Amino acid sequence: MAEAALISGLLSNLSPLIKDEFSLFWSFKKEVQKLSSTLSSISAVLEDAERKKDKDKQTEDWLRKLKDVAYEVRDIMDDCTYEDLRLQLKRRNASSSTRNKVTNSITRPFSNPMTRLKVGHKIKDVQKKLDQLSLERQMLHLHESIHDSKFDKFTSSWRETISLSSCNRVYGRDEEKKKIIDILVNNTSGACLDKTLSVLPIVGIGGLGKTTLAQMVFNDEEITKHFETKIWICVSNEFDIKLVMKDILQEMAEASLEELLKKVKKKLSGKRYLIVLDDVWNENLNEWDQLRSILDCGSNGAFVLTTTRKKNVAKIMETIQHFQLSLLSNDDCWLLLEERAFMCGILKTQNFVDIGKEIARKCKGVPLVAKTLGSQLAFKSDKDEWCKIRDNEIWEISQNEESDLLHILRLSYYELPYHLRRCFVLCAIFPKDAEIEKEKLIQLWMAHGLIPMVGNKAVEDIGNTIWNELYWRSFFQDEKLDRSGLYEICKMQGIMHDLAQSFMKDECYTLDANSSSDGFKREIRHIAVMVDKFVKTSVGSLEKIGGLQSLMLNGTDVDGKQIFLSVLKKLPALRVLELSCDVSDNEYFNVILNYMNESKKYQDLRYVGCLKHLRYLDISDFETQSLF
Repeated sequence: MAEAALISGLLSNLSPLIKDEFSLFWSFKKEVQKLSSTLSSISAVLEDAERKKDKDKQTEDWLRKLKDVAYEVRDIMDDCTYEDLRLQLKRRNASSSTRNKVTNSITRPFSNPMTRLKVGHKIKDVQKKLDQLSLERQMLHLHESIHDSKFDKFTSSWRETISLSSCNRVYGRDEEKKKIIDILVNNTSGACLDKTLSVLPIVGIGGLGKTTLAQMVFNDEEITKHFETKIWICVSNEFDIKLVMKDILQEMAEASLEELLKKVKKKLSGKRYLIVLDDVWNENLNEWDQLRSILDCGSNGAFVLTTTRKKNVAKIMETIQHFQLSLLSNDDCWLLLEERAFMCGILKTQNFVDIGKEIARKCKGVPLVAKTLGSQLAFKSDKDEWCKIRDNEIWEISQNEESDLLHILRLSYYELPYHLRRCFVLCAIFPKDAEIEKEKLIQLWMAHGLIPMVGNKAVEDIGNTIWNELYWRSFFQDEKLDRSGLYEICKMQGIMHDLAQSFMKDECYTLDANSSSDGFKREIRHIAVMVDKFVKTSVGSLEKIGGLQSLMLNGTDVDGKQIFLSVLKKLPALRVLELSCDVSDNEYFNVILNYMNESKKYQDLRYVGCLKHLRYLDISDFETQSLF
C-alpha cells in the first residue's frame, strides 16, 4: 500500500489512544509515545521517498520494510483492542463479588504480567525496527516535505451542492462518432457484403476515451432504430467464451457450453444485432475464431464493435480496418480541464486561465488526464499551487506511451489527501473492469482502518464522502444503480486500475483461469479468487501467506467448512472474508456471525480468538453483511 498514506492513518489512530487517560495503552504510554514520535519523523520524508522509489532500489527496499513494520504496529493496536473486548466480556460474566476486580483490570488492561510482557515485547521489537529504519533513512538523503493538513480536512459541504453528473459532457468526439455510426448503419467501410458478421475495433491508449466513444455510439437514437438487438459486454483481461455467451443471454445460472451455444444461436439467429465487446485483450486467434463462429448467425448488417488498447488484438478481430482513436486537441483538453477546475468557486482570472491552458497542453491529448488534473486544481486557490503542477518534473517524459500516462496519473494521485490515497489504492483488490458496490467498498475501507475519524460523524458517512470525492476526481466512473435498483455501483477505468495496481503490485493477487496459486508469495495481503473451483491444494497454499488480510472467494464451488475449520485458523491477520457459498450450517461460522452482529460482547471469544482481526464477513446466499 502507499506507505505515506498508511503511516498517516496509523498516526491518526494512535493519537487519540495516547491522549485517552484510560487508553488501551495506559501501561505502555511512554513506549507508544516514542513509537508515535518515530513514525512522525519518518513520515516527514515519505513523500520524497515514494517519488524516488521507482528510480532507486535502496529507497524502494526501505519503503517495503517500513510498510511491513507499519502493519505490525496496526496489528499491535488490534491485539490491544481485542484484549479490551475480552476483558469487557469477562466483566459482563463476572459475579458481583469479583466485578470490581475485573473492572480494575479493564481500566488497566495489561496488569496481567504475561499479557503485559507479551505486548511489551512486541512494542519493543517494533521500536527497534523503526530505529534501524530511521538510521537507514539518513543514509538515503531523503528530504522532508511539509504535508498541508488542510488537504486532509473533509470539504463535503460544497460537494453536496454539485451534481456529479454535471461533468459528463464529452468534448472533441462528435466527428468520430458520426464516422463510426456511418460505418455501422450504412456499411460505408468497403467491407465485403457477403460477410454476415462485420467486426470494427476501436483502438487507443488507456484513458483516451474508447469506452466513452463506444457508449455514445451504442446509445445513439439512429443506432437504436437500425439494430434489432443491442448487447454490451465488458470482456477485460479474461477472455472466456462461456462468460461472453452468458452475458449475451444475461443469465447467471450454470449451464453447459452446448446449452449456452443453442440459446445464443436462438437469440441472435437471423437478426441484425450490435454487440459491443469492451476492453478486449485476447491475442489468441483460435479463441477469437471460435467466438466469431458462434456469433456469425445474424442477418446481413450484424456488427461487433470492440474496444482495445492493442493494435495486434484489433488486427486479429477486424473484418473492417480498425478505427484509431485520435488524441484530443489542446483546446478540447482545456475545455475538459476548465469545466472541472472552476467548478468549486475559484475565480477565473486571466492568470489561472493562462496557467490552466499550459497544463492542458501537457495533457498530451488524453481526456482522463485533463479531467483528473482539473479536479485537483479545483481544490487549489493559490496561483503557486497551479504553477507547481504545471512545472512538475513528471511531465519530462517521452510522448504518448502508455507507461508515460501512468506516470502522469501518479501526479494526480500524489495531489490527493492521504485519506483518499489510502482508500483508492485498496481498490486494486477488485479485478479489472469489475462493478464495485459502493456500500461494500466503504465497508472494506472500514475493515482495513482506512477511514479517519472526524468529530462525531458516523464512519459510514465519512466513507460516503470519500467515495464521492474519488468519483468526482475521476478515479471512479459510471456511477449507477445495480440491476435490482438497490445498490449504487461504479467502475474504475482500466488505466486507473493499473495505477492502483502499480502501488499494490506486491500486495494484491487475483487468481483466475490464467493464473495459479503457485504465484502466492509472502508479500501478498489481499487475494481475490475468480475461478469456479478453489480446490483443497489451492486452499492449503494460503497458509504460507502469513500476513494475508483479505480473502475474497468468488468461485461457485467453495468448501466453506473446510476453509473455516482449517485454513482460517492459520491466517491470524485476516480482516476481510468473502465466500460465495452457503455455510450457514457450520457451527464455527454461526459463532463468528453472532460475535460480529451482537456488539462483539455477547459470545464466547475462545471460538474466534484466531480471527480477532476480522472486521468484514460476507456470505452470499446467507443474509448477512456484517461489520464492527
